Amino acid sequence: MSASHQHPHLERLDNPGPLHAPRATMWSLLFIAAGLISFLAMLGFSERPERPWAALLQGLMIPTWISLGAMFFIAVHSLGNAHWTVPIRRVMEGLAGGIPLGFAGFIVLALCGLPYLYEWASAGDRSHLFHAHDGQKSEWMTSSRFIATTGVIFAIWWWFQFTFRRLSILQDGRADISVRHVRWSVVFLLVFALTFTLFVWDLLLSLQLHFVSAMWGIYCIVGAVQMFLAVLALSLVVLGRGPLKDVVRPHILHDLGTWTVAWACIWAYIAYAQYVIVYYANMNEESYFYLMRTQHGYGAYYAIESVLRFPIPFLALLSFRWRTDPRVIVAVAVCVLLGGWFDLSWIIMPAIYPNETHYVWALPELMVGAGFSAGLVLMAMRFWKRHGLIPQGDPRLLSSINAEHMH
Repeated sequence: MSASHQHPHLERLDNPGPLHAPRATMWSLLFIAAGLISFLAMLGFSERPERPWAALLQGLMIPTWISLGAMFFIAVHSLGNAHWTVPIRRVMEGLAGGIPLGFAGFIVLALCGLPYLYEWASAGDRSHLFHAHDGQKSEWMTSSRFIATTGVIFAIWWWFQFTFRRLSILQDGRADISVRHVRWSVVFLLVFALTFTLFVWDLLLSLQLHFVSAMWGIYCIVGAVQMFLAVLALSLVVLGRGPLKDVVRPHILHDLGTWTVAWACIWAYIAYAQYVIVYYANMNEESYFYLMRTQHGYGAYYAIESVLRFPIPFLALLSFRWRTDPRVIVAVAVCVLLGGWFDLSWIIMPAIYPNETHYVWALPELMVGAGFSAGLVLMAMRFWKRHGLIPQGDPRLLSSINAEHMH
C-alpha cells in the first residue's frame, strides 16, 4: 500500500490553532538559564580566557545554521513550486526564527571576545600574520571591518526572515503571494550564497588565518541544511503526535527522509573533495589545517562525525518502510545533530587548543550549545503560538496533505 493511502482523504482540515506547550516552554527557559550560567562560570573561573568565547562561537552557530537552512529550504521549494512542503511550511518558518539569537550572540562576541579567538584581532604588530605584508588581506582582516560586515549580513538575513514570514501570514488572509514569494526566493538564494560564504570565512575560517579553501562556503552550507533537516524531522514527529496528527502523513516523512539521504551524500562528497584537494596539493598553508585536526584525538572525532552524518542516515533511510517510521527518523535525526555538533567542535576547538585534546562532550560547552538550541525552540514556539502551525490560506494545502501531487 502506498504511503498516500494509509490515511483517509481529507475534504476539510480543522485548524489546529496556535501552539500551547507550557512544559516545553518551561524546559526551554531552564536550558537557557543553564547555558547562561555555564558561560558566566567559564568567564569567571576558567583557566583559559578564550574558552567561554569559543563556546559562545560554537553555540551561536546552532540557531544561525538551522535558521538559514530553513530559509534556504523554503526558498528552494518556493522556486521549484514544490507541493510536499506546503503543509509543513509554517513549521519551517518557525524554525527560521533563530537569526536574532545568533545576532545577539555575535554582538557579545564582537564587543568582548574577538581578541581571545582571532589572532589578527589582537592589538599590536600584525605583520607576522600575513604572507604578504601590507597586502589586501591584512587590510581586509580588521576588527572594524569584521564587525561591520557580519552585522550587515545578520541584518540582511533578519530582513529575509521577516519577509518570508510576512508573506505567509498575508496568505492566511487569502492574499495571493505566489509571484512575490518566488521573486524574493530568487533574491534570497543569490544573496545567501554570497553572504553565508563571507560569514563562515570570517567567523570560522579566519580562526586559522592561512588556511584557504574554495569549498569552505559550500561545505558549511551543506552542514547547515543537514542540521535543519534533522531539527525539522524531530519537530514533525513531535507535532505529528499532537496538533499536526492529520497533517504529518507518511508521504511527508518519506519525502523528508529522501532529502535527508540526499544531503548526507552531498555532505560526504563535499567533505571528501575538500580534503582530497588539500591532500594532493600538500601545501603547508593548507595541509596544517587538517594535520591539527587529526592529532590529539581530533581525528577520532571527525571519524565519528563522518559515520553519524553519512553512513547512518544513508543506510537507515534506504528502506521505504524505515523512511516513514518515526522511530527511525528520530534516531537518524539525533545522529545527524550530534554529527553537526562534532563538526563545529572539530572546526573551532583545535584552533583554540592546538596541542591538547578538548573533549567534544565537555559539559560547559554542551550547556552553552543547549542554551542556544533551547532559545531557538522558544522563539519557534512563540511564532507558532501567534500564527499557528499550518499555512491556512495556501490553496494547495489539502491537495498536498492528500498527496494528490503524487498521482
